[in-house]
Amino acid sequence: MTDEQLLDLLADFARQLNPLGPEVDVRTGATFDDLGIDSLSFVDLLFKLEREHGVDVPDEALPGIETVGDLLAFVAEPQRA
Repeated sequence: MTDEQLLDLLADFARQLNPLGPEVDVRTGATFDDLGIDSLSFVDLLFKLEREHGVDVPDEALPGIETVGDLLAFVAEPQRA
């Protein structure tokens, strides 16, 4: 999964959560809260990543994933490719 694909997925996911809200600005420094993704929605996002793209985010990695950039870096790790 490329960075661009992940950013598109995050933008689509955030728009689905709040379709009438403002345009979603997905940038690497944005937190998931900035995107309207609360903790329950974040779990849904992780299931979607695993189910549709084979990206497994183990529980022990979650504390280190606070921003879009953190998720991009995690997915880009060599053992994830």
